[in-house]
This record gives sequence, structure tokens and C-alpha cells, in this order.
Amino acid sequence: MQETDINLLVGGPQGGGIDSAANMISMAFSLAGYNIYGIREFHSNIKGRHSYIHFRIKHERPKSLKYPVDIMVALDPDTLFEHMFDVAKGSRVVYDSAFNGFNLKNARMITSDTLGRIEEELSSRNLTYDVQGVLDYFKKTGIDVIAIPFDKLINENVHGGPANRYYNTLGAGTTLALLGLDIYHANDGIKFAFKKKPKVIESNINVIKAAYDYVENSSIKVETLPTYPAPPRMLLTGNDSTALGKLMGGLRFQTYYPITPASDESTLLESHEEMKFLETAGKDLKKAGLVVVQCEDELSAINMANGAALTGTRTATATSGPGFSLMAEGIGYAGMTEIPVVITFYQRGGPSTGLPTRNGQADLMFALNTGHGEFPKIVMSSGDMEECIYDGMKSLNYAQRYQMPVIHMIDKTLANTMDLVPEIDVKKVKIVKYNENTDHENFKRYSLNTEDGISPYGVFGKDIFWMTGDEHDELGHVTEDTKMRDRMMEKRMQKLITADNEIPLEDKVVLYGDKNADITYITWGSQKSLLLDAIDELKKQGISANLLYLRMFEPFPAEYVEKVLKKSHLIIDVESNMTAQAAKVIRMNTGIKIENFILKYNGRHMTLDEILRSTKNIMEKKPALEVLQEGS
Repeated sequence: MQETDINLLVGGPQGGGIDSAANMISMAFSLAGYNIYGIREFHSNIKGRHSYIHFRIKHERPKSLKYPVDIMVALDPDTLFEHMFDVAKGSRVVYDSAFNGFNLKNARMITSDTLGRIEEELSSRNLTYDVQGVLDYFKKTGIDVIAIPFDKLINENVHGGPANRYYNTLGAGTTLALLGLDIYHANDGIKFAFKKKPKVIESNINVIKAAYDYVENSSIKVETLPTYPAPPRMLLTGNDSTALGKLMGGLRFQTYYPITPASDESTLLESHEEMKFLETAGKDLKKAGLVVVQCEDELSAINMANGAALTGTRTATATSGPGFSLMAEGIGYAGMTEIPVVITFYQRGGPSTGLPTRNGQADLMFALNTGHGEFPKIVMSSGDMEECIYDGMKSLNYAQRYQMPVIHMIDKTLANTMDLVPEIDVKKVKIVKYNENTDHENFKRYSLNTEDGISPYGVFGKDIFWMTGDEHDELGHVTEDTKMRDRMMEKRMQKLITADNEIPLEDKVVLYGDKNADITYITWGSQKSLLLDAIDELKKQGISANLLYLRMFEPFPAEYVEKVLKKSHLIIDVESNMTAQAAKVIRMNTGIKIENFILKYNGRHMTLDEILRSTKNIMEKKPALEVLQEGS
């Protein structure tokens, strides 16, 4: 039997319950033993503009998304226009029958430039500028169109409140019914999606029943999906995973100023400021405290985090590009005064406000060079949920062990990816504490009597020491003596050499696949899982490929990267930026110039079909650059 592999898109207005629909569908399928991989794409306005969630559902854990989708659910007319080319022959489109007759000129929530592009597409196919034109295209293409009377079904089954409040539930219920998933799984999905609003569960379950009854009593084709035992897993986003990792790593103080897409991590932590856990030995219930502070701006956030770290507390802050810009001086201060602080850096489209809710990987060079002058910092990146969890733990360890700022980079695609994660091994990462001072009478905070560059750490309330953003001597007193300057600079930078020697290679770089492959992909961040899927697909076609996956950029694993790339045949760098920044870092550290690129910088996530198509183009035509321009 062919494995179930469903690509699904649910679109509608921002603020229209797209997330709730996603949670319903995800939980329903997870309880039926399936795995879900989905990415949330949303407009930067608060309410009204187009948003959607792109899913993939398989029994085996999926690692990527692809177009065309098998099912598209349109909760507003705009979705039909914006995604009309994301479906193909054999796809199914579910929409509200009330959309019939809707004209494109009335789509006020579609931006003018997008509107113009849609008009051009419709005109080129001699289609009218309305929903009927889109439906004609669907029917000619062989796409199954399913019109559902949304208002009628909702009003017959729910009394009170506007019908559009339940559009997301009806769309999700219809989708689950079409796919043949048992209704009790759908109801459990409702209970999960609205667990914080128990009063609305019953009315939403009534809407689910209406959807199932309508599908059952119509001539609509219904799939038959097998169900499987559902092992214990966690439905997490990258934001969730990083927060969880920090908690497991002993985080006790976090600062932030609200900014997309970083805020979700801090708000999750805020909801768990009092943590309860079982002590392993005695099974006694213990409590641990976490303090999360929403600051007035990012300058305050980084400097408050610096201050908390000086009390010996494991401390972090989280931000995105514009906020990180403001933090640069505070990060430099942490570098000079050797403060162990973690900055979780969620990348988005820039510059300036740029694309505040869209993907980007254009801040790598900024992270590596943030702060004026030269000082040691660790710059690391995560590419999937498990890495977000373990790296959240490790980042706190690195900061304390090496007494330096640690910049943990996560791109927006990963931050807003939903994935079902198997049980986490809490013993995989042990908490490493700072080099504690034992000589309180003759304490030299910046002692030069160290081979690894790591001096005893001073803690407010326990040790007396001087600290300043100026250059200083061993006691912390300001100095501009040339010899002391040299020795202090060398001591600080020695810590980076120590870190490079101590941090395992697999935490810096990993080679996946055949060592002697025809193609070597290079990437970092959220493209990791996507390229692993691409490698599997190419293998079915008789093409061998491997992936040189970069996890740490400072310290950089230059020797290993150079060794792999010198033996590689066709090298393709894959990134979500315009200037191939990881390739630049490789050239800076190894001298190797990458010649072939697959780049995407329009703010949308990469998909499997794009990678496979671009790889074939590079193999056959040998272009220097493939720019991915698709995505709604």
C-alpha cells in the first residue's frame, strides 16, 4: 500500500482563526498516529490580510513541504486568488459557496501589487477577474472544486454569535471528513485547539458534526485513511522548542521587548514562570522560579540581562533584527566585561522593518560582526526542533563556561514551523557552571594567570570587583597601558580557541549522506530538513547527494569544511538570503569559492519541489545562480 502523503493548505484572513484550524487538524492527525510538519505564513498587519498554513501529513515523519498541495481550504475569497497556482490536476479545493460572484476588485485585503500580478495571470489565461474565473481555471485543470454552504451549516447547528467565527472549524472539519479521519479524532482536535476556552468547545464540536454530516450526505468523494497507534510526542514550534531547551538548561531570567517572530518564545516562558517538577529520587514535587521581564526597549533588555548574569543567574534575551541592532553596544559590553549572556536571535526579512513576519537568513554576517572592536563571541544556529531544544540548553552552558556572549540564531521559518517531536532525552546535555571564584580576599576578576583565557567569575553579592566598558587590568581598573591592552585582548580571544578545542565537531558541522556523492549541498538553519528530504528523493532517481550542514560559525570548523569541500564534485549552496552569506564565511575561513547557489529571499519558505527543480537545472544547464521566486 502506498504511504499516505498529504500536502494541505488552509488560508484565510489574518485574525480569522487560521492557527486554531491548524491546531485542530494537527492534533486530530497526531492522535490517529500520523506526523505533521507545517509552516505558518502570516501578514504583518494585525487583522484582515491574507495568512495561511502549509502542512504535510505522513505516517513517517515528514521533513519538508512541497507544491502543488493536495487539498486547499479557502476561508475567504482572497485565498482562491492568492493560491490558484498552488494546486494542480487531482487537487481538491474547499471553499464557501457564498464566494461565487465575488469580484477581484472587491478584494480589499489583497495588496495592490499582488492584485496587479493576479490580474495579469488571469488575463493571460483569458479568465474573468472574479471567483468564477478562478473556478473555471480549476475545472479546466482537473482540480476538484467543493463548494460548502458555510453560513447555512453553521447557523443550523450553532445559535448565537456571528457565523464567520466558526469558519475555521467548519473548514478544518470538512477537510478531516474528506480525508476519512474518524470524527472522534476531529473532536479531540477541537478540545486541544480550544483547551483554554472550554465554553466554546461544545459549539465547535457541533460545527464539526455538521461538516461530517454534510460530506457523508453528499456525493463528495471521501478518502479512506488507516490509523496507527499514537506514540507520545510533543506538538512544538521552533519558538516553543527553544523556550523548552532554555528551561531544561537552567534558564532563570529572560528579558525581551515585543518583536516578531521572537516574542512567542518569551510569552511562552512568561506562562511558565513557576515550574513544577518531580525530583528523580524521592518523587517529591519541587518548584523552580523563572523571571521574565518585558522591557521598554531592546537596549534595556540586553543591559538588564547583563546585570542579571552578574548575579550568577543563567540569563538570556530574545529578539529579531531591528532589536538586535539596538543590542549591539550591550553585546560589546558583555564581550569586554566577559559576561555570560545568551541572545536568541530570530531572523526575519530586512533591512529596517523589512518583512516583519516573513523569513530571512540575511543576518549571519551581522551576528558575526556585531559590536565594534574585536571580542570573542559564539555564533550558533539551529535547523530543527530537536536542535532548538538541545541548543537552547547548550547556549547557556557555552555562555557560562567561556564567559562570553552566545548568539543563538533561528530563522523565522523554523520559529513558526509546527512539528511533532518524540520524547526528549533530558540527560543528553548536562548543566555546566561558570569557573567559580574561590579566593574572595585576593580576587582578580580578570586574572591573567590562566592558560585557557577563562578567569574566575565574579558574582554580585559575593565578590568585590571593578567592572567597566573601558579596557582594564586584572582587578578591573581602567587602563590604557599598551602591554596590559595586549595581554587582555589575547586573554579574551584565547577563550575562543579554548571553545573551539572543547566543543565537539558535531556541534559545529555535520556531513549527512554519502562522502563521495555526486552533489554536495551546503546550508544552515531551516533548510536542513528540506535538503535531507531532497537527498532521499534524488537517491530514488539514481543521483547521490550529501549535505554539509553548518551549525556553528564562530568558532568556525574551517579545517573540516575545507577537507569535505576539496573532495566534493558539484557544490550547491542553499540559503534564504541574496548574498549567500554562509558561502562568504566559508571563503573567508578556507579560501574556497562556491560557484553554484539556490537562493530565496522573498520571505517565503523553501519547498522540496523548488530544490529538486533547481538542482536539476544546475546539473543540466550549469547556471551560477537559481533564485527561487515562488511562494504566496
